[in-house]
Amino acid sequence: MAEKILQNQNPKLEAMTVEHETPAPKEITVDEPKLTRVARPLRHVRHIPVKSLVFHSKHGPITFSYENKIKLPISKNKLAVQVNYVGLNPIDMKIKNGYTKPIYGEAGIGREYSGVVTHVGSNLTDRWNVGDEVYGIYYHPKLAVGALQTALLIDPNVDPVLMRPKHTLKPEKAAGSLFCLGAAFNLLSKLKEKGQLDTESNILVNGGTSSVGMFSIQLLKRYYKVSKKLVVVTSGNGSTVLSEHFPDLKEEMIFINYLSCRGKSSKPLRNMLDSGKIVDYDDPNSLKETEAYTQNKFNVVLDFIGGYDILSHSSSLICANGAYITTVGDYVGNYKKDIFDSWDNPSANARKMFGSMLWSYDYTHFYFDPNIKLISKKNEWIHECGKLLNEGIVDCIVDKVYSWKNLKEAFSYMATQRAQGKLIMKVEDF
Repeated sequence: MAEKILQNQNPKLEAMTVEHETPAPKEITVDEPKLTRVARPLRHVRHIPVKSLVFHSKHGPITFSYENKIKLPISKNKLAVQVNYVGLNPIDMKIKNGYTKPIYGEAGIGREYSGVVTHVGSNLTDRWNVGDEVYGIYYHPKLAVGALQTALLIDPNVDPVLMRPKHTLKPEKAAGSLFCLGAAFNLLSKLKEKGQLDTESNILVNGGTSSVGMFSIQLLKRYYKVSKKLVVVTSGNGSTVLSEHFPDLKEEMIFINYLSCRGKSSKPLRNMLDSGKIVDYDDPNSLKETEAYTQNKFNVVLDFIGGYDILSHSSSLICANGAYITTVGDYVGNYKKDIFDSWDNPSANARKMFGSMLWSYDYTHFYFDPNIKLISKKNEWIHECGKLLNEGIVDCIVDKVYSWKNLKEAFSYMATQRAQGKLIMKVEDF
């Protein structure tokens, strides 16, 4: 077949040329291929970035960390909260004091906060909404996490959280309210349940300008309606501070100056009981001639300072079947050395074990754990505390507010133990 085709070729046609009017197209030049970078396509963010304040050991500084992230979408039973303010607490310093080696990784700071809900789990949409302003407690001291960060993932079934009433409770005050108020409320509730607190109780408050002390004073007079004057041990200008912040209670308190008696407040207290006259605040050896003291021994001693001085004279100061309740213990609190969850000394352990078998009064070292799963359902303390704050029955006294860039100044001031109210840290946007 191929041979036949070749035989039929026409030489004339092979030599023929044809002129075309349209010129032939130019050759297309092709550049050498080069590899270049191009932008990645946009993707959905799968986490909330978090900036937090942490430490790695008791000897190291407190620094910023960017390691933590909140994964999206969040769990169906949780809330994500943008944190605006955080209340500082001596517990943070005690935890740091016990964090001896950096091998455990970074540990967070802060136990209470106020902020705004940014994400709501699918099971919580009937109770919470994005944009809700909230305040609460984030108390996980043994998990090395804290509230002093730009965002928190909280579980409302574990972490106490409330809606913040915008018109009656400022965010700074809200950030410092619930932990100390919760401690004071639960402490006094236990005394009430035991029948050791009523309107006729004679009460000594050791450490009146501590945050728990301030809330206790307000609760005793405004909530429990204690009729007798409160004897309040404070120091420096503490009497002035309490009188200015609580003018309605000014005449309901008798002050003992802790500094003027060199920490031995039992001496002016015994002097007052023996003489039947109120002791001069500035001079514990001087009596106010015109002011009589007729309240006798104390039914309740609330100790927020610590130490053994009052206990060593308990027979002269505390009534039979009275109560001595301390949040610190037999040693005077020292924020630079105290360790969180440390053992009490042998004498304190003996009082806790044998109680009124050896002493005429009940002794309690009170620890406040705000984890609501561990508290009786009958004690709706979180809602009661919210109501007390909302109605103005109690008020959170703020001593100072710091930017978190000034964290060294804030913790240095807290270590002096001279704060008269809460120290609050403002968390910047991130």
